Amino acid sequence: MNLTKVFQYSIYPLLMLTTSTVLIAGIERGYNTYWVSLPVIAFTGLLILCLEKLLPYEKQWLNAWDWNLDLTYYIINYLIKVLAQYQFLYLAEWINIPVLFPVSWPFWLQVLLALTIIDFFLFFIHKISHRFTWLWKFHAIHHSSERLYFLNGEKRHALHQIVEGAPGILFCLLIGTPQPAVVAALSILAINMFMQHTNLDYKAGVLKKFFCVAELHRWHHRADYHDAQVNFGAWLTIWDHLFGTAFDDPRMALEIGEIGIKEEPDFPKTYWNQLFYPFRK
Repeated sequence: MNLTKVFQYSIYPLLMLTTSTVLIAGIERGYNTYWVSLPVIAFTGLLILCLEKLLPYEKQWLNAWDWNLDLTYYIINYLIKVLAQYQFLYLAEWINIPVLFPVSWPFWLQVLLALTIIDFFLFFIHKISHRFTWLWKFHAIHHSSERLYFLNGEKRHALHQIVEGAPGILFCLLIGTPQPAVVAALSILAINMFMQHTNLDYKAGVLKKFFCVAELHRWHHRADYHDAQVNFGAWLTIWDHLFGTAFDDPRMALEIGEIGIKEEPDFPKTYWNQLFYPFRK
């Protein structure tokens, strides 16, 4: 096995394990959650950006014509997450909530449980966003990208970001999940979203049976709406397997085809036009 193959198969587990360890260890030791999570997420994004240029899945996707748009989405939606987490703290302080969450577990297990809960609700809202027209008009923003790279994983309409993220976070609140565990879970999810949408030509091997990686998720972004009704998961593939939407095909590594929304070739290109897109007839 040559060095390129070694890199392709090792980068996903190495990157996810390293960043998750740093995030969990830093937050568990009592450091400010955002002083831990922000540098790790930012550094990981820059690293993946460099790796995409060295070993791209699709060379044409290296063109940065939508960089400013996707960065705008990322900043706005990250701020929405931060506000949601502060609201989490406020509600937890003022509402007498019974603690059903296993706070006696080791912190890393608490993080994985919180992440699994949030991941299920993300999967469920994502799936029904492809079924109901009014939700699809919001979710279509995410599918409008005509290339895939690490940053457009967070390309979502602000209202759909809330609709997708709120159920899992609220459920965690209602069962008494500690806020640091939620922050760590969301940070790990953010890095997996980088790797799920990246243009880096890596291979997950047997791990793609368990985790939502780029090899699986690229098919979900095919321009034909019918093709895109698979692989809805954000972190774990178990939900797709349980609901019969898991799909794996060797063609995904070779001929992903056109990305975007074939039915709407003139989709708005600016943030403000996309913001008002769901409200148009």
